[in-house]
Amino acid sequence: MILKKVKTEHTDKKTGMVLKRIETSEWETHNHKIAVNNSLFDCEKKRIDNKKPILNSHFQINHIFFNKKKGIWNFDKVAESKAHASRLGRFYFPFQQRNVNQWESLNFQEAEADFQDLITRGLLFVPYHVPINADLETWKKRKEDALTLLNPSQTLVAVFCSRHQRNLFEEVFNYEFEKSKVIGVQCYGLNDDDTLLNLMKIKVRNQILQTGDNAPLLIGLNYEKVLRTFSFVSGNFAYSCFGFDVLSCRQMNMENLPPEVIRKMLSKEIEEIMKYDRVLGGFNHSAEQEFWDGTNITRAFLENVNVTEGLSPYQAIQWANHREQQKDFDVLNDSILETAYDENALLKYIESQKEKWSVFWKTKMPQLARSV
Repeated sequence: MILKKVKTEHTDKKTGMVLKRIETSEWETHNHKIAVNNSLFDCEKKRIDNKKPILNSHFQINHIFFNKKKGIWNFDKVAESKAHASRLGRFYFPFQQRNVNQWESLNFQEAEADFQDLITRGLLFVPYHVPINADLETWKKRKEDALTLLNPSQTLVAVFCSRHQRNLFEEVFNYEFEKSKVIGVQCYGLNDDDTLLNLMKIKVRNQILQTGDNAPLLIGLNYEKVLRTFSFVSGNFAYSCFGFDVLSCRQMNMENLPPEVIRKMLSKEIEEIMKYDRVLGGFNHSAEQEFWDGTNITRAFLENVNVTEGLSPYQAIQWANHREQQKDFDVLNDSILETAYDENALLKYIESQKEKWSVFWKTKMPQLARSV
């Protein structure tokens, strides 16, 4: 699979959301895609074992975890997930899922060592994690050195942290926006001032794209699946508002969790598992949904799940959550196109069709606009 180009099809002036067409040697598709991540890859393996169809997704992201006991990054599953993605002709991108402390301690010596390790693993898109205190001139020099190590088929992908020093971020990011095919950003909570300002700078740069412009593929990584402080809105939608084209929420690293936490997670009752609701554009606990609407959407869903599909109840809900959110993104893309002749089409869809999307949009977007 060769990424040939990413072209701007239309920009909605009211919301700043952009529709892009992604063209590869194998397929073409629009942006606003939710990638197959680690947990969904595990689901797909079970589905394959049971001879069942898997997700119709062009993108697969592998979150590489840090092993605290050994003090090393666990690259063991890169080969397996890469082979799976290659068989399906998917865009495949692995990256090291760093926590805030790991970002704050990251320097170029460590970043270069990780980059050199990943170069040797047969990757087409090789991540280079940019330290949060990097300025443009330093990054240019480091990138120039790094590019000499790549073979002709490989592409360096700068991965930024949303908590990058705000006085340095815009210049470095905009440089990559002009020069690169792909950019990754690990996103942290929207209650962080640096994250808010930096994400808004990404949105501002992205929304000035005009029809026909070449554009980088922006990958949003590591954000919360459910934004509990914003009416349980889908994290996929919330972070797509900042311009991200492909999205992959934070993955759970079970190896680093205390045994009591793992036991608590595994003992969760079905009622405690959140299911995505397309009517709301977000998540609810089933008991709460039943109290307000008289419908327990999780129980109703699981009553129709065929056990021969090979997934546990929790995995079946994960699978459904992915499919339902992607359907909403497909409608969102249609609404962006409609703004070419009805400038309010997308805003109407967000504010009148998705209650939780509307709450997030009305409370967060005006605040962010004032901060830039």
